[in-house]
Amino acid sequence: MAQQADGSRQSPSSTPSASGPTSPSAPPPRPGISLSTPPPIAAVVRPPGAARLSRSLWVASFVAGIAVVVTGFLGRDSHFERLKGVISGMVPDGDADALEGATAVVFLGSLTMLALVVAMEAILLAVLFRRRIWARWALAPLVLLHAVVTVITADFVVTPGADGTLTIVLLAAQFILAAAGLILLFLPSTTNWLLSERRG
Repeated sequence: MAQQADGSRQSPSSTPSASGPTSPSAPPPRPGISLSTPPPIAAVVRPPGAARLSRSLWVASFVAGIAVVVTGFLGRDSHFERLKGVISGMVPDGDADALEGATAVVFLGSLTMLALVVAMEAILLAVLFRRRIWARWALAPLVLLHAVVTVITADFVVTPGADGTLTIVLLAAQFILAAAGLILLFLPSTTNWLLSERRG
């Protein structure tokens, strides 16, 4: 004990010093129990080999179709002159302005139809690979329309003789590739993959 000046003794203070140890702080409150569980993480199902091959064939078909549109548009002057002779033989009494307009409608209309069919097929293919099975059934009649557009384009865009060989090859290739790609989309492995979206 400490002794004061008058000889009395001072009892030690029970108050802890500021620099002394302090009692530990209380832990934070525990979170309450949640009755809802987080949604499970969706597993990514890889397309089967048939579906991947189908996609490659479709992409090749798109490239061939776009090549027909681009090369046909770049060579439109020679095609216009050829078509003018064809249309003037069908309508001999037509004036020059009407002949020009009819030629432009026939030629550019053929290329536009082919480009639109390719664009619609590309959109539906992208939707299908998000495992939307209805897109496969929408592609089937579109491929039939594709066949009709291919025949029309061949009649009005292909130059007779050797000059039109490349265009004929591209037109035939883009339709054959699209038809083969459609067939692969109906194989059992592709169907199971598409239906797995509903089962999941």
